[in-house]
Amino acid sequence: MFSKEELDCFRNHLHEINDSNSFPEECEFQLFLDKSLSTLENECPSYRPVGSDSKPGGLLDFSTEKIPSIIVPDIHARADFLLKLLDFKIEDESVLSLLNDKKIFVVCVGDAFHSESRGYDRWVAAYKDWSMDVYAGQPMQEEMKENISTLMIIMELKNNFTENFHFLKGNHENILNESHHGNLAFRKFVQEGSMCCDFIRQVYGDVILHLISLWEKALPVCAVFYDFAVSHAEPAFSFSRKQIIDYHKNDDVVLGLTWTANDTAEKGSVKKLFKNLNPSAKRSGVLWFGGHRPVKDGKYLLRQDGAYLQLHNPNEMNVAIVVPEKKFNPETDIKSVI
Repeated sequence: MFSKEELDCFRNHLHEINDSNSFPEECEFQLFLDKSLSTLENECPSYRPVGSDSKPGGLLDFSTEKIPSIIVPDIHARADFLLKLLDFKIEDESVLSLLNDKKIFVVCVGDAFHSESRGYDRWVAAYKDWSMDVYAGQPMQEEMKENISTLMIIMELKNNFTENFHFLKGNHENILNESHHGNLAFRKFVQEGSMCCDFIRQVYGDVILHLISLWEKALPVCAVFYDFAVSHAEPAFSFSRKQIIDYHKNDDVVLGLTWTANDTAEKGSVKKLFKNLNPSAKRSGVLWFGGHRPVKDGKYLLRQDGAYLQLHNPNEMNVAIVVPEKKFNPETDIKSVI
């Protein structure tokens, strides 16, 4: 736990990461990534059960905890979203202070990289460079500055508030742009996946690329709480608890919790999966939170007969605040942090 002065310094440090006009030096970045990977690889099995490979599994289990939680939708290189969230106040106390006092959980649904439509013109300009084998031109430097700053802020929060700040793997956590291990190569407007990979390889080399990939693969894919759960995308199927914990051996679990398109999930998958993960839950009306597919109008969409809440509106900075044993009302409990 930080003292008040230390917490202020930490907050300033996060802002300095975001405000810096330069990229971290390779040696410094490598040490930072090593530390961040170690944080994930050594999470406490009391809330992150170990898989059959003796590594922390894909499930975060807080089903017996009864403190409030904040669900953060897809970030997509919006470091300012995270910084505004940390300053956001709940009953006159900032989220950063609540994290420091272990009075709240923050669960991000993933997708740290790629500015998407917000950076459309920049992507087009960067693609012209990339097509001519210029992998680190000015437009791509601007994009990757946002991406790396966001990644480092996420890692700093995880390193310092390990038990209370969590970042789930999304489909954009795929720095190698691979199509295995539950990943699919990514492109949307141009060749974003390949362009980010080529930038890191040229600017930093394969060691940094490898470390980011290991960090991504060490991320959990699902979190279960007393009466709600979270994943990046709508659960495609009702996986077993063991399958999710052993996600490193079950590519379908990673794919099915990070890439599900609208209207393609198995009917009833959310309720069945929640029961698999928390069989002792007695309360009806459980809710599953996710992002992935954007909500174009409004703050949210409900799917699966109201059991799945889609939270990601890329044009807003909304979060869901969930209080145990209090019925969640999306009209009042989804808040803008601006």
